[in-house]
Amino acid sequence: MTTLRFLNGLDTIGGNIVEIAQGDSRVIMDFGVTTIDPQLSIDNMIAQHQLPHLPELFHPELPDKFQHEAIFISHLHIDHMEALQYLQRDIPIYLSPDAYQLYQVLIAQHMEAPVANLHILPYEQPLTVGSLQVTGFASDHDTVGAMALLVDDGRQCFAHSGDVRLNGPHADRVLNWSRVLKTRRVKVFMLEGTTFSFSAPVPVEDADQPATPLTEATLAAKFQDLLHDQPATQFILNVYPRNVERLLALDKIARQADRPIIWEPEFAAVLHAFAPDTPLTTFGPDTMAAIQANPGRFVLQNSYAHLARLTALPRPAVYLHSNGEPLGDYDPRFAQLKDFLAAADIPFTFLSATGHAQRADLITLAERVHAMYVVPWHTFKPQAMADALAPTYSDVLLPERDLYYEF
Repeated sequence: MTTLRFLNGLDTIGGNIVEIAQGDSRVIMDFGVTTIDPQLSIDNMIAQHQLPHLPELFHPELPDKFQHEAIFISHLHIDHMEALQYLQRDIPIYLSPDAYQLYQVLIAQHMEAPVANLHILPYEQPLTVGSLQVTGFASDHDTVGAMALLVDDGRQCFAHSGDVRLNGPHADRVLNWSRVLKTRRVKVFMLEGTTFSFSAPVPVEDADQPATPLTEATLAAKFQDLLHDQPATQFILNVYPRNVERLLALDKIARQADRPIIWEPEFAAVLHAFAPDTPLTTFGPDTMAAIQANPGRFVLQNSYAHLARLTALPRPAVYLHSNGEPLGDYDPRFAQLKDFLAAADIPFTFLSATGHAQRADLITLAERVHAMYVVPWHTFKPQAMADALAPTYSDVLLPERDLYYEF
């Protein structure tokens, strides 16, 4: 008998954690948070569902009945891995090759807390954890190294989509793993449903965006057009460092337009880890003077921590928000960001593309996998997603947190 226990993420965007166990073997899929209050004790964070109800992993003095166990991270977004820093038991943690490389450079640049016992899970090479076998498949999301995960207990299979999209540059990867999963006759398919959270085509915080969300390709084209059409404008770029492919694409466009992006050193280090031969321009002691002397000659990448720099920029200036932090209006810093820019007379413009599949694509994925049960999660509105999935071949399961489901 195999049990599934859903520990978080059933009605939130992120924080998805599921335990799959058989006998003395256990694997845990993802280990992220949606909110965290570091002032609280570990036990209070567990009680408030900020951390999963796995006290034995946070208190090493407690007994752990599992002789074989591991954590598997689908991708390196905070809502899927940030709880790792609270681990107190030496449990193996597996990531894809690119995610492992990204984690190492983020730790080296003090952009992530150190975490021990990290290991690489090569794509499509099954790993045995006691009586369970786990296989990772390359996927497509707005960070490098995203995986879908398959768990085989010897008689039946369980699958975790991770965060996924079909309109990105690597749709072929998603089509590949969804095809393979269908051949494995998956018992339970856990499918993210971010886009079912919102009644509008784009999230509320992105309401200034076009009705049709940008893709990575159309985002790049829009950036190219902005540089071409507004040669005297000082552009400021706020990006997410984990979306390495987008950052490298924007850097190439800017160089071709002879308006190179000036990267903060930590961001440049991340990019150099994946593209060591790419000549990057890095922020230094003379950067602001160079920008002031040459309005529009450069694009400035600027993170929220360095907002004060923007007051010294030449005008006209335009702030391009490309999925950088703060991500949206659910973060109090987002309102502070907009207030600062308004006071500084710097227009705010979204240049964002979602890493999540559209609703029709999620239904397509459910149909392609053709599992016995599909679990909608990673959404504020799981019932809305369940209703949309009702006509598919799968039965919809809306589980409750911390209950054990036996298969």
